[in-house]
Amino acid sequence: MSGSDAAIVAHHQASLTAYVRSLVDSPPVAADIVQETWARAIPSLRSGKVENPRAFLYRVARNLVNDGARHHRKWSPWLGGEEMAAAIPDDTPDPERHALAQNQLRIVLDLAEALPPRCREIFTLRKLEGLDQNEIAGRLGITRGAVEKQLRHALLVLATRMGEIEGAL
Repeated sequence: MSGSDAAIVAHHQASLTAYVRSLVDSPPVAADIVQETWARAIPSLRSGKVENPRAFLYRVARNLVNDGARHHRKWSPWLGGEEMAAAIPDDTPDPERHALAQNQLRIVLDLAEALPPRCREIFTLRKLEGLDQNEIAGRLGITRGAVEKQLRHALLVLATRMGEIEGAL
């Protein structure tokens, strides 16, 4: 910023800020608009073609406020507000649900330990490491059909044993 730019800013900053603050409710938004006003106005002010710098600055600021309002109206139906955010239920599990899930996971992992070794390995690769059937087949050098058969067996055994455990409770 040159010395003449600094002089113009110093001369008009307070009145421009007060004007923009009268147009918008948020001080941070007003500060952003003032900054953007200077960024857009200084090149024109440097050219010397602006006869009334104060009126020009106010017009640039007013246009930016209008652009912001237009942008807000355009997107507000999709963005929602704080009241919409408050209406979204929190799906974070409460401590009790978390403890129950941890217990169920421990039970499943204990039951998985009782599976035959190849079946346990395939179950672990699929359900714990997240590999798909083709990746498991390639890693273990077996067919996809063999992977699917072992997974079905593991899931059937685990579901049966989980049902027996839940039935006993």
